[in-house]
Amino acid sequence: MKIKINTVIFGFLLVNFNVFSQELGIKGGLNFPISDAIASITAKDISQTGSSGYHAGVFAKFKFAVIAINPEIQYSFQSIDYQGALDAANPSNLSDISQKSAYVDIPIMLRFYLPAGLNFQVGPQFSYLMSAKKVSDDLSADVDIQELLTNSNISINLGLGFDLPFGLDVYGRYNIGISDINDPSTASNAIQNSMIQVSLAYSLKK
Repeated sequence: MKIKINTVIFGFLLVNFNVFSQELGIKGGLNFPISDAIASITAKDISQTGSSGYHAGVFAKFKFAVIAINPEIQYSFQSIDYQGALDAANPSNLSDISQKSAYVDIPIMLRFYLPAGLNFQVGPQFSYLMSAKKVSDDLSADVDIQELLTNSNISINLGLGFDLPFGLDVYGRYNIGISDINDPSTASNAIQNSMIQVSLAYSLKK
């Protein structure tokens, strides 16, 4: 009986080995933040004028036929430019302001494959704040605002990707913030951090 059970288990593993593959690799790309907040500013009429950033990290991909589980860990930097009044009592006192934030992100993606390597992606992302600074054109030094933001936040990723030959993978994701990045004890308004990410990945092991 024991031999028969072992034979069944071995047969199951042998069959699934043909539809299971594991990949390990590196990734990098650009961030285009959609919304954020300068938590230490209480001015009015602040408008976002530009945004940029980058991300880099490592990933694993466990593929079962047309479905893959894709955990990642990455360092993500974003810089958002604003223009507005530093002092609500003096609206004519305008200044260009930038918020520079760095996070460690852990996306856990589920991929659904179509023919020719095209795939749809969805999954949660857990982000941990490493640093946050405010820079304005009338200040001689950066202002640390990390204590005004939450240490972590959660978002949902929706993406579209394409597996290219030679281990290359290109994809874009819409990162939708669902938790407040402002510390409730220091700010009354809730802000969600969202962005669009474009990435290129390369599998070092297949």
